[in-house]
Amino acid sequence: MGKSDEYKSGRVSSVIGKKTVVEGTLKGYELLRIDGLVKGKVVSDGKVIIGRGGMVEGIVEAVEIYVGGTINGELFASEKVEANPTGEIYGDIHTKRLIVDDNAVFEGRCEMTSNAKSAEEKAPAKKRRSPAKSKAEDTEEKTEVVVEKISE
Repeated sequence: MGKSDEYKSGRVSSVIGKKTVVEGTLKGYELLRIDGLVKGKVVSDGKVIIGRGGMVEGIVEAVEIYVGGTINGELFASEKVEANPTGEIYGDIHTKRLIVDDNAVFEGRCEMTSNAKSAEEKAPAKKRRSPAKSKAEDTEEKTEVVVEKISE
């Protein structure tokens, strides 16, 4: 997981243990570690770690998502998703940055944008985005030209 020392330092605020099953919506406001099974939706204002052997069947929304276990569903990370060598992701990812170890598994699509929208923001749209517009079409800049007569 790259920065595993950060997670060993005791900063984890909530842990779903190996023999724990959660069905429904799980909300956290800091670092949340899942070593058990969550069927439903995981939402955090911080980071979510799916530990080795942990599994999520559903949607995960967080600032950063670290995958060492298995996710069957859709991931929304406003900053980054990182899959370590034991990580398995089966579903679509929406994030700013994506790091996938050579031995990790990722089957799905990835949409990398500067602002990954949450599931609620994406749900009503259900349409795929049209082909990318050129920067000129995408941003309308108005330029004012001032011409002054210079007297000699």
